Amino acid sequence: MTFQTLDYIIAIAEEKSISKAADRLLLSQPALSRQLKRVEESLDAKLFAREQNEMRLTDAGKIYVNGARSIQNIYERALNDIRKLSQSGRHQITFIYNNILLPDFSTEILPDFRKLHPDIVLSTINGNAFVAKDYLSNGMADLAVVATGEAGHSMLEFLPLREEELMLALPETHPVIPDFEQHGADLSMLSGEPFILNQHNSFFHSLEQNILAGLSFLPDILCEISDINASGNMVANGKGIAFLPRSADVQLHGCRLFSLKPRVTFQIVIAYSKSNVLTKPVRDLILLLLKQAESRQTA
Repeated sequence: MTFQTLDYIIAIAEEKSISKAADRLLLSQPALSRQLKRVEESLDAKLFAREQNEMRLTDAGKIYVNGARSIQNIYERALNDIRKLSQSGRHQITFIYNNILLPDFSTEILPDFRKLHPDIVLSTINGNAFVAKDYLSNGMADLAVVATGEAGHSMLEFLPLREEELMLALPETHPVIPDFEQHGADLSMLSGEPFILNQHNSFFHSLEQNILAGLSFLPDILCEISDINASGNMVANGKGIAFLPRSADVQLHGCRLFSLKPRVTFQIVIAYSKSNVLTKPVRDLILLLLKQAESRQTA
């Protein structure tokens, strides 16, 4: 999936017509139709339905377009940061992470990095593994910390940081909590409850689908969103139930986290492009990340 593909789908959604979108994109209508067909085949889902001579987004299409616009916004912010950097004449490292997975970054790692390299601008992007891999593979980021179930990647180098557990998160006032505390989490007791899941292009979404399929549980999906921080806040405010990393427990107030049966674990890794020669500032940032992970394990 490329940025150009995202532009194609967004244009069809905004114009509500393949012919009008093709004119806007300076493409032929058959070429744009083929692009849409490829995307839908790769997702095994229809993104549009024809209603009264207009192309209307399906539920899957709405999820796709919302995710595509989020990716575009991140990209635009990155371009703005690059322009600002060019004007300042300073060097920059672009680092992608999520503060749920790396909670002590701004308080511990960032201050130590600034002491080592006060002349380097460390630009951070809040993004999931899908965004990180795209940015790293296309040379738009230097380093990322991501959740993954892969042992390796064809274009990226992975350095293990720690193992993490994915847990069931409920509002702390939920009535099943006493029973869960005594007997453990039981998804069958949550039938009909609203679930907040991750978007389809994320690693956590695939992990959630495996969990639900393994337990033969069909959730009532309230929404799918790309920001696990937002998922946690929605749970804390009583909007629904979600699957969150164990590290969220110390950051989000108003949630109770329970281990699933069997426990579900995944890896947090440092990722960078295999084709890149790591500069000293990037190597120092990696060492700080590894040091912090080691100190957490021994604490």
